[in-house]
Amino acid sequence: MSSRSLRVGVVIRTKDRPGFVTRALRSVMDQTYPGWRVMLVNDGGDQIALEAAIAADGLAPLFASDAMQALHLPVSIGRSDAFNLGAQTLDTEFVCCLDDDDTWAPGFLEALLDLHDRTLPLAPDLGGVAALVTAVREDLVTLDGTETLITLGEDDLSHAFRRTDFFLNPIAYATYRHDLYPVQWMLNREAVLAAGGFPSAFNVMEDRAFMTLFLQRWRVAILDQKLAFHHRRTRRKGDTQQSIVLNTLDNPSYDWRLFSDLAKIPLNSLPDDAGDGASNSERAGALLRATAATIIKELNDETSGLWHKINGETATLKARLEALDARVGGVSAVPEAETPPEAQVWSLWTELGAQDAGFGLGVDTPFLSRLSLSMADAQPGLMMHASRAQNRMVVQIPCTHDWAALEVSLDGLVKPGHGLRCELIVSHPTGYLFETALSVTQRDRRGRVSQALEVGYVHSCPPGGSVRVVRDFPVESFERDARCKFSVALPRQASDFRLIVHDLVVSLL
Repeated sequence: MSSRSLRVGVVIRTKDRPGFVTRALRSVMDQTYPGWRVMLVNDGGDQIALEAAIAADGLAPLFASDAMQALHLPVSIGRSDAFNLGAQTLDTEFVCCLDDDDTWAPGFLEALLDLHDRTLPLAPDLGGVAALVTAVREDLVTLDGTETLITLGEDDLSHAFRRTDFFLNPIAYATYRHDLYPVQWMLNREAVLAAGGFPSAFNVMEDRAFMTLFLQRWRVAILDQKLAFHHRRTRRKGDTQQSIVLNTLDNPSYDWRLFSDLAKIPLNSLPDDAGDGASNSERAGALLRATAATIIKELNDETSGLWHKINGETATLKARLEALDARVGGVSAVPEAETPPEAQVWSLWTELGAQDAGFGLGVDTPFLSRLSLSMADAQPGLMMHASRAQNRMVVQIPCTHDWAALEVSLDGLVKPGHGLRCELIVSHPTGYLFETALSVTQRDRRGRVSQALEVGYVHSCPPGGSVRVVRDFPVESFERDARCKFSVALPRQASDFRLIVHDLVVSLL
């Protein structure tokens, strides 16, 4: 494809993150629109490691064909200048800024080009287009010695990212009421360069400072489709980039506050080429825009404080109403264990004591002496918190996949001539079905060991309520395996599942 038919240039800034950048490159390669060129700016990172990752992912031929080009900088010039250099080196009509840990849907470029070409005749000052965004929560873990990205789910975004305006509102953008990430936009490259690109002095907020000035001259149309993906990691060990919380208004960083204010329109804002001969109308227009932005910012700050106060009070009132509904009868109260303490041979709360406990969980790794989480595969985000004062233990599982169960080891609790009673009390806000059974060890003819569930029974935890389960296992149940487990099998393929246990008791029959 000739350079004239390459309408879109994509700048990808990276530094020592080869595991991320190959995913971003694949995201461009998978685009349905073919007329693109990538400028990969390696901002002082390890060139050998980057090229090795590109080769291992089968992307080296694209760099040999000039579809993708790499600029390897011997020393870092910073995030802003890395983008500016990439934009200057391209010769395309448009430029995109795809951070090395973000991605696009395959139709991103094609859909935005179509929106631009349809809108330009109606808005001659159209400087670019953008799509809506999905925030993806993920974790970077090491599996079998290899760093792997695991998707955990979708994060909520503020209303500023979900507005339905056709054009990005310049005043709302300057006051954080309308927002974009760089992964969302595709802008006219010459207009980007004329606006000065990303300001070199900024180490955060560079895209906001740039866009605030860009919107003084050009409009940006917003496509009402989620075609961009902004990836956020829950843990960032070894990640040398800025923390994702720098993208939120709640971050207390002094640098963030400094560059946040610098990115806004100053009161004496004028076009860069206005000079001393700027007309009175130009000066008046610039002053009016800046004054409006300043006033709206103050109103925004004030209303935000009031909103947080009202929101907090509403949440407290809602919780009190829900508690009242439960007492009146809208939701059944959580029952208590009926087994008397003197008959118990093991109890969750006796084991825990008065102190709260909270920690991450491992698969088949015992906790609280007899409990364990049985799953087919390990995954990040397995956590437990137990509080006797709150009368609940919560086990959090990002995804139950095909098998997940909370198990209680009965080893040493079985007495000659006695069976065991297992009493369990659980609750859940939306309800679910679960199964209880004995998990016993069995061997096949070759001596291979596996676990099997016996005497299983399915229970229903009602929405917003609780259920008490009592399972009696006679002495005959333990004749083959006295070290078996009481297994609470959870729903399959449940995402962000929370098992809420109010009591768990084992006693002799």
